[in-house]
Amino acid sequence: MYLAIVRDKDITHFVLRHSFYDKERGWLSEDIIDLGRDPEEFVEYIDERIFYISDEVQDAILDKGIEYEYEELEEIFWPFIDPYIKQRIDDFGGIRGRAARRKRRFSKDELRKMQHGIHPFDRRRMLFLKFLQINLDPLMDMPLPFLNKLLYKSRDELEQNFEFMELELRPWELKGYLYAIFGLYERFAPRLTRFIPDAQNQILLDEYFLEELCRLNSDMSYLDAGIRPKDYNGLHPYLRRYLIYYFDHAYKIEMDSAKWINRPAEKKNSFKENLLIMELSEEEFKQMSKRQFISFFRKKAKRFHPDKGGDHYKFIQLKEAFEILVEEK
Repeated sequence: MYLAIVRDKDITHFVLRHSFYDKERGWLSEDIIDLGRDPEEFVEYIDERIFYISDEVQDAILDKGIEYEYEELEEIFWPFIDPYIKQRIDDFGGIRGRAARRKRRFSKDELRKMQHGIHPFDRRRMLFLKFLQINLDPLMDMPLPFLNKLLYKSRDELEQNFEFMELELRPWELKGYLYAIFGLYERFAPRLTRFIPDAQNQILLDEYFLEELCRLNSDMSYLDAGIRPKDYNGLHPYLRRYLIYYFDHAYKIEMDSAKWINRPAEKKNSFKENLLIMELSEEEFKQMSKRQFISFFRKKAKRFHPDKGGDHYKFIQLKEAFEILVEEK
């Protein structure tokens, strides 16, 4: 099972889905239950260390005839659990026993055989998100245990998982991410600077990126039977976010930064003004650890992120307030 982000016009909501195998069409996905705009509404708290996922969700899973382990459900909802509760759980040794469950270890030959069919685009994305390096060539043929997370999933589940993982990328990591996952460094070989995006001709870089994006859009080994939705024109919805990442974020950040070079410094918000932006009282802020505060910010940032239907100005305000307040921790 997995969590999917669904965008209907101006409304963004979450849906619990699962992947299943069809002998004729391969891996497909199916909706289980719509979780609305805030999945935390389906979390029931008992005390400061105990919570459970509501019966409504569990009944919906059983109605679909899906066999599951409860720990898997907790893992899915974990990002939406109250940060204070999460901290308390971690302080008591981490009841996230799901992470401690023993898993079978495979030999390198077994891993190589299992991972043979992983699409190169999926492999590059996973490798960068794990190691944060642009030169992925030495790793592309290596059998690595964490790549098994890409197995036995529909295309929709893979894309939803990647979208959540990409939210963890910092703005300055996004350019390298796009440069690496689309293999753009190969276009500039054999130059010694081929692994440095900023050293390349921007016009050529834009051209190569669009070529790779279009090539992937017509690659049916990537857009297999597990895609959702099936009716679309032009660039597939799974790939549209990379067009936005490239032209509206990774390179826009650089251009926006240049505008500020010769501008006079503007008045910064006061401590209390930043707390107001974060919707926190001074007492609540003081009681939070640095880890709790970062978790609180990430949850709030996801709600206001422009890519998730949020307000761009509020997102910028939130980010600036966080950068100042986190120094207090």
